[in-house]
Amino acid sequence: MKIKDIIKALKKEYPISKKYKYRSGTDDGGKVIEIYDVPQKHAKKVRKKIPMRYKGIRTLVFFQVERKEEE
Repeated sequence: MKIKDIIKALKKEYPISKKYKYRSGTDDGGKVIEIYDVPQKHAKKVRKKIPMRYKGIRTLVFFQVERKEEE
C-alpha cells in the first residue's frame, strides 16, 4: 500500500480537524507519518486519538507553539 493511501485511510479512520497537515518521511526508526500545524492546546487530545503506530508506520504529532504578541 502506498503512503498516500495509508494517510488517506488514517484520516478516514481517525477523523480530526481538516486544518491539520500530514506528510510522510523517514528517520532512524523507519517510516513515519507526521501530523503538524496542530495548536498546542489540542496536541494532547490528538495524540490520544491517533495510535502510535498505524499499519506499521509510526505517527508523530507536532504542535505549534502559541506565543504572546510581545515575543
